[in-house]
Amino acid sequence: MKKYMTLFTGIAVVLALGSTAAFAQQAETTVKFPELKSTYLKTGDFVNLENLKKIAAGLHKDQVRLLLGNPHFSEGIGNPHVWDYAFNFYTGQMGGDYVTCQYQVQYDKDYHINATYWKDKQCEGFLHEAPPPAPRVAEPITLSADGLFAFGRSDLNSLQTKGRENLRQLAGQINSGLSKLTSVSIVGYSDRIGLPKTNLALSRARAVTVKKYLVQQGVPANLITTSGMGPANPVVNCPGPASPRTIACLMPNRRIEVTLNGEK
Repeated sequence: MKKYMTLFTGIAVVLALGSTAAFAQQAETTVKFPELKSTYLKTGDFVNLENLKKIAAGLHKDQVRLLLGNPHFSEGIGNPHVWDYAFNFYTGQMGGDYVTCQYQVQYDKDYHINATYWKDKQCEGFLHEAPPPAPRVAEPITLSADGLFAFGRSDLNSLQTKGRENLRQLAGQINSGLSKLTSVSIVGYSDRIGLPKTNLALSRARAVTVKKYLVQQGVPANLITTSGMGPANPVVNCPGPASPRTIACLMPNRRIEVTLNGEK
């Protein structure tokens, strides 16, 4: 476990009377802190954050003691008007890394809080929870292979006019639809008509061609993966031998599925 000591100039945080926030505003006052090594609590204290957030102007010293405990330096005897603490906060980085922050509470003549201070102004940030991450989404998009490619073809030159337009629109959606794009999955499918090996190769080749076109439209190549599934996972089942009617019925199976992964 790695421990960091704070070594910054004192930054004052003055409490307005009646405020429920422990750190209402910063002042230019320079505050004297004791040497951290002089604390009797050599390991620091992993303070209860909810209790620390309750510290506010006007609280009596006894209330502070209930929330934070006794001061961590030799200040508990003789009714001093300053209490100092050494609080530990986990950094959220590797392992159990944490930082030790010095915190000071100052009292008025009647032993009510009139100000609190952090030695390192960055320490106040540990009181505030990080904003929740943007929701991660997976948006599936299905394109008809018949609308993209000429029959039995998979190269860029075989892309039909409407197919190119569909891919241009898809590229625009990819480039602007998510605040952060993490990956694009392109999976090609075929129908069951023909040799399985041929259908598998065709579905793979069409997925690769769609990737090439999207890259030409500005989609980052390193975010795109491609694969072909041949006749697997059919959308419809149309029995019977190969015939114009059966081939037309199987059209939904000849498709390209594109899944966008990222953050809204």
